[in-house]
Amino acid sequence: MAVSTRLSSQDRRSAILSAAIRLFSERGFRGVTTRELAAALGVSEPVLYQHFPSKKDLYTAIIEESKDDHYLEALEGLSRKAAGSDDEDFFTHLAHAMIRWHELKPELIRLKLFSNLEGHELMEEFHDKQARPFIEIISGYIERRVLEGAFQNVPPLGAALAFCGMIGHYCQSTILFRSSVCQSVGRQEMVNLSVQLFLNGIRKT
Repeated sequence: MAVSTRLSSQDRRSAILSAAIRLFSERGFRGVTTRELAAALGVSEPVLYQHFPSKKDLYTAIIEESKDDHYLEALEGLSRKAAGSDDEDFFTHLAHAMIRWHELKPELIRLKLFSNLEGHELMEEFHDKQARPFIEIISGYIERRVLEGAFQNVPPLGAALAFCGMIGHYCQSTILFRSSVCQSVGRQEMVNLSVQLFLNGIRKT
């Protein structure tokens, strides 16, 4: 992917970020040199350094880039659902949003997996900046429903992670790893089953 010299500075920066995400998701952060990245873009290393003085600066920019319009729309949509008290609706919406995110951002998710395996210095920041806002909404919803007497006295954060773990595993298995075993379970079936099992486990009877 060659970057035209006639691109604006902002467009060139965006092209560099897109290429970096693709390459890092394929080979890991440590597996790609700035020379290889520049070559993939059809620019020189000095041009690359004009936008990102170091690989760390590039990685930091990727973290910020991940919070794009799709991310903000998903966050806003979940916040709206959390204002209500329809438990099936809230968790069904959450499950579909997680699946949609994996479909839209497979390269970004692979990059996160590589970062964790490599023990990258910014991996915690990457995860926190992306996941924390969503986890806070989910655990906040569960905490409110506990106080309202709808749910058992469960730890809100643990319950939030438990639900996300079910859907997250399904997403990674079917979308990233393309497991034939997991793909035999339909998406809607998996969403309905996960919501049912989760709510049956935490609701007061």
